[in-house]
Amino acid sequence: MSFPQVHMTAAQFPSTVLRLLGIMVPDGLPPANQEILDRFSPKAVVIIMIDNFGLFEAVVCKPEALIKNMELLALIESDDPYAIPLTNSLLRSSSGLHLVQYVRDYGKSVQVICHGEDMASLGFESTFTVEVRDDMATYVESTKHIAKAGFLYLHFLDFESLYAQYGHRTPPKTLLEKIVRRTDNWVKVLLKQARVGTLFVVIGNHGRHPVPLEYEGKLAEWRTANAPIAMMFQKRIE
Repeated sequence: MSFPQVHMTAAQFPSTVLRLLGIMVPDGLPPANQEILDRFSPKAVVIIMIDNFGLFEAVVCKPEALIKNMELLALIESDDPYAIPLTNSLLRSSSGLHLVQYVRDYGKSVQVICHGEDMASLGFESTFTVEVRDDMATYVESTKHIAKAGFLYLHFLDFESLYAQYGHRTPPKTLLEKIVRRTDNWVKVLLKQARVGTLFVVIGNHGRHPVPLEYEGKLAEWRTANAPIAMMFQKRIE
């Protein structure tokens, strides 16, 4: 894939999102990524977290909507690329700021859609969170809020549970490819329903636990070196 690329640390993420939303960045946060600020000027921000998805899966699985619409690929430097620690490092600063709560306190319309077990571990309050059981419910709920929220966070994480259920019958890499394509189709719908000016930040992490995907040779080496990514694109026209 030949797209503009930037490198950013997870610690830069809160200040970057705040600047994109036109919100004052409090003292003590690392500076925002200027390359991202120069490219986008959104009216709303949607963060989509996808487990077991990274640059390797984007190249191998070729999610059509994500690749077609992507304007910028950010490679995220993180001490821990797995789902919960990475998300915490993106949403919580070392100074104690919680990005979602801060945006809400500023007066923006905020909505979080996630599994119930994530609410406590990621610091999401019930007042702005819809608790769901699976990815289909996450998708359905997101269609209700995509055109209304100024800041929307949702998390797709079904792969590992489906792997535990069907992995003995379906090769895990085949299952992952199906999940990536399914999620890509959902993102295409969300993009169509979103307001003009909405910025999509699709973040891939290493999942909750290591999953053996049985790649061999160079593919195995490349997946081992897989880095968390953020595929970014803004809805420009209807």
